[in-house]
Amino acid sequence: MNCTRYERWIWDDLEGRLSAAQAQELRAHRQVCPRCQRQWEAARATYQALRALPRHRAPERLIQQVRARIQQTAAPKPVFAWWKRVALAPALGILAATAWWGWMALNSNTTAPAVATTASQNAENWVEIHEQLELADWSPTPTPRYFITTGYTR
Repeated sequence: MNCTRYERWIWDDLEGRLSAAQAQELRAHRQVCPRCQRQWEAARATYQALRALPRHRAPERLIQQVRARIQQTAAPKPVFAWWKRVALAPALGILAATAWWGWMALNSNTTAPAVATTASQNAENWVEIHEQLELADWSPTPTPRYFITTGYTR
């Protein structure tokens, strides 16, 4: 018999935190499981003994110290508050630059030919690069000619 769930419910039952259905299920299980019944009775005796103990109020000085510490740790320190202000300036700058660029792109009549010229130049450059790559000897490691022509050094 798997009693793990019922063992976890024992203290919740004694403290009244189980739903009515769970409490009924635990009672039914205790009727057929002597081990869980003994655990429940031991827990009930412990619970009643603890409830019967006299209650003492903590000294007022201790209460004030604890409350002061709680307030110190609970109040978040504004560590990153100044970062928000610092980050706002570049964000607004980027927003303004993007808006200006968009406005210029929409209101400029010379943009279309310039873009077309640039696009055709780029296309010619890519064709030239492609032709050079087709003629190049490919090897897994760079050749000495590569280092001489590019000026690249390891």
